[in-house]
Amino acid sequence: MRALRTVVLAGVAVATLAVSTGVALADPSSTPPVTAIVATGSDTIQFLADQWSTDYNATSPTNPFYSWDAVNPTTGATGDTIETKNDSNCSIARPNGSGAGIAQLEAKLQNTAKTEYCVDLARASRNIKSSDGTGITSVVFAKDLITYSIYNGGNGVTNLTDTDLTAIYSCNASLISSSYTDAPVTWNEVGGTSTAAVIPVLPQASSGTRQQWLTDIGSPTLGTCVVNGANSSGGVIEENEGTNAEFTSTGNPTGYKNVLFPFSGGSYVCQADTGKCPNATGSLKLEDIDSKAPLTSANVINVSGLTAFPSTYIRSLFLVSLNAGTAASPSIPTSPINLRALLGNGDKSGWICGKNGTSTTAATDITNYGFVVASNCGTLTGQ
Repeated sequence: MRALRTVVLAGVAVATLAVSTGVALADPSSTPPVTAIVATGSDTIQFLADQWSTDYNATSPTNPFYSWDAVNPTTGATGDTIETKNDSNCSIARPNGSGAGIAQLEAKLQNTAKTEYCVDLARASRNIKSSDGTGITSVVFAKDLITYSIYNGGNGVTNLTDTDLTAIYSCNASLISSSYTDAPVTWNEVGGTSTAAVIPVLPQASSGTRQQWLTDIGSPTLGTCVVNGANSSGGVIEENEGTNAEFTSTGNPTGYKNVLFPFSGGSYVCQADTGKCPNATGSLKLEDIDSKAPLTSANVINVSGLTAFPSTYIRSLFLVSLNAGTAASPSIPTSPINLRALLGNGDKSGWICGKNGTSTTAATDITNYGFVVASNCGTLTGQ
């Protein structure tokens, strides 16, 4: 199958850009006070949230904003202990991913004096769903997309269809054609030349990108050929991480040329083009779905216009808070911390949506970190 465009970005130029523009700092430099607004959760938007912390706090807000990354930014450890706010009761296992961030928010852990919550927000690269529980609301702020990536120079193809992707993660080629067998899909069955089997890979279970991707490709029953969140050494596979051993000749010498892995378009741009995020794309490159390119010629995610990426794979990005209203009429809390200066209340009055046009800092950050400002920024979804 012929691709209209393949995304490959020059490593030397990217490295230079990363030095000149700087990479977002990670984790609070000191333990936040109990009166701070604290977020945990999604890997996809963690570096944007780090930048927001710097820029929002420069306005001297009553309640400053801090964000803890999904994994330890120094050691790469998952689930290590963090003290989200300056109170011993706020020591928790670091939430890794959208689902884990939302679960921590739902736990409603409070400081020793029971005056504040230890976590006020969850970063989420998917919207809330019924299995997350009740009493929460999501605030949309940006658009992103998910596509598949393959090893640059490997056996992969540059364009796949919805049906191809469903079959690949079902490990069932007969879903593509009745002339194929119920067995893992091979590259020549989806337009390639190699008879090697595709190795579909997924990030760890709490990843919002993983959950959204599986929804996008029709929620298939995962086949046994799927590398499901951990590599052959038992190491966790994080979303948007092309440097994992699973994607290298050293860590996966018999399979690295055949991997297929979902990847956030915005995160890829941030890592490989703007240089605002640490570059962990490795040897992975983004590819087309249904003959539509994930990025424009200017290396911006392709989410609008007649040639936009298929809408199924375009997603919104969110901050999730507790719900001070109802499922039908959600509201952003004003107590114990007033979150409305940051989030608004179902409108564009909050800092992240530009304070009704008086501040564009947050929007500039969204663009710099690879995403597109949502036209409905600030809109609430409650449950």
